[in-house]
This record gives sequence, structure tokens and C-alpha cells, in this order.
Amino acid sequence: MTEWDYLVDVCCRMNTSKPCAIKLGEVFCDGYLEEQKIGAISHFHADHIGYVEDCLRHFDIIITHPTTLRALGGMDSGWPHCEQWVTQNYGEKFPTNSSIIRLLKANHIPGSAQIHVETNGESLLYSGDFNYPYCQIREADYLVLDATHGDPSVDGITDRKSVLSRMYEDVKEKVDAGKTVVIYTDAGTLQEIIRHFEIVYDGDESKLSHDIPFVAKKEQIKILNEIYKEEKDEFRPIIKYDSHEFWKILRDNKPCVIFLVDRIMIEDLANFYRIFTGRYQYRQELPPIIHHDDTNSCHYNLASHASIDNVLKYVEDVKAKVVVIDGSRSDQAKSLARQIQLKYDHVSVFTRGCKDQ
Repeated sequence: MTEWDYLVDVCCRMNTSKPCAIKLGEVFCDGYLEEQKIGAISHFHADHIGYVEDCLRHFDIIITHPTTLRALGGMDSGWPHCEQWVTQNYGEKFPTNSSIIRLLKANHIPGSAQIHVETNGESLLYSGDFNYPYCQIREADYLVLDATHGDPSVDGITDRKSVLSRMYEDVKEKVDAGKTVVIYTDAGTLQEIIRHFEIVYDGDESKLSHDIPFVAKKEQIKILNEIYKEEKDEFRPIIKYDSHEFWKILRDNKPCVIFLVDRIMIEDLANFYRIFTGRYQYRQELPPIIHHDDTNSCHYNLASHASIDNVLKYVEDVKAKVVVIDGSRSDQAKSLARQIQLKYDHVSVFTRGCKDQ
């Protein structure tokens, strides 16, 4: 135990392999711990909402961004109908008897948030998954830091906006030539790609024709319509994957764009042009767009996490005197801790919740 464990920690439950709850004073983020009352959810990716049902049974208050709550509603969970939810826009204060809680933009996926707590004269921050430099910065005495990336060798250089535009051009070229495209990506990023295709190019003569069907699984369509509720009327109707209408499109060899979050290669789609997004397969020496002519596919680096250099800059900007690395969602916590210690020897760095501890 340390003198600050009562303020911040990564609290793992016994007999479970699920990620841990992040303790910020009286607030427990992205997890559940018995006999606590206030929770917060940073974003709707699966490794951060695994304990939502437990939280709803036991917490009095659960704070999240309105977009995240709408996305949870798209999962057919019924969770948003529970009375414990408190939605906050970025930067708004939520006062309790002993704390002030704020959500800060994380720039990871729509609605993603850092969680900032002021209590007893101390400031505490949980980064969650974030993408620097386009996230909000607020200084904190204690920082609980996500450890998704702790290995500099996987920091492929990318410009997300330019790469997304190049993807659009690639897709348009293929469908204009009568080919079907399958895009394998992650929830949240999937919805951002669809919005980019539909909104960013609105009014442009090169816009994808609405005669080209878009296809996705039911849950991802509902999330799209929830998080972009104000814009959904500008989107073409999305055809449900596995529906009769979709299989008719395939049978008639009509070009379409299929959006999937599952990375399993489906035999019926194996001969189509495939696009894969993400950071994990990228290394420093590789370009942000990699064409594989032998497999009729392409990788696009749409990084939604901060690079190692940007994680270090984020730590510097936050000005924390203690950094606690969350190792419950990554095996790179110790590597990241070493790099922070080498860069900032005045900062106390600890790992918690590591799989090898």
C-alpha cells in the first residue's frame, strides 16, 4: 500500500479475468467494485463496459457522455432506461458531497471521455483510451493511464484524416468499377467511416452514389443511428447483414460496401476487395496505407490511440506527480512505465492490475 492508494488505484475483483475498475476517490470508472456508489463509463468498447450490469444493480449514479449512452441503447441492452445514468457533456461539472466530476474529450471514438475528479484538495484523472493531441487536457495530481500501447516499435506514423480520405477514394474507385468492398474495423470507428463517406463529401460530385448499398450488422446500424441521431436522415438506408436483401445483392453481383467489426474471414466474402483498419499490425518502418495485391486487400492505419511519443507528451501536459499505469487491459503496462520513468524521473510511476503481477 502507498499513501495515495485511498485516492487512485486499479481495483481488480477476485476470480475474474475481466478488466479492473479504476478508482478516482469515490468514483469507480469502467468497472464495478462492491459497496461503492458512484461509477463512470469512459466509452462503449467492450473492455470498458463489461461490468455495466453490475454497476446498474448496485451504483446510485453512473456518469457518461450522452453519445456513449445512446450507443449503449443501440446494443439492445435496455441499459439506458435505468434511472442511475447521469449524462454530461465535455467540461461540465457534476458535484457530489465531496467531489467535482468532469468528463473531458478523449478523441478515441464518438463519446469517449477522460474522467477528472477533484476531491479533498487533490485532482485525479483517468485517461481511458485517448488520442493526443486532439483531446482535452486538464492538469491532475494523480493520473491513471491507459496502457494500450507501451511498445514504440508499433508506432506507425499516420494522419488519420488523410488516411480516411484516401480510404474513401479507394472505395469509390472499386465500387465505380463494379466491385464489392468489405471494410473490417472496430465499433465506433465503423460509424465514423460511414459518416465520413456520407457527410464529409456531401455536395461533392465525387460522392458515393446512393445506388451503392451499404451493409452492416443490425447492432452496428442501431449504434450509427443513435450516435448520429441528428444526421441520420442524411445517410442512405443501411441494409442488414444476413438479410434476404443482402444475399440478393450478392447473388446478383451488385457492388456494395460491407462494414464488419468481426475479423473472421467469411468464405462468401473472401473474393471481394478487403480493407482492414487499426494500429496493432503497424510498425514504425511501415507506411500508413499498405496494399496487398496478392490477397486483394489493403491495410489503413486509422489510429485511435495515442502513439508512445504522444502518450509521453500527454503525461507532461497533465503534470501529474504520480502516474498509475492500468495493466488490466494490456500487457504493455510495465514497458510504458519504464519509458515514462526514463523521460520524467521526477514523476513517481507505478503499475497496477498487470496480468503478470
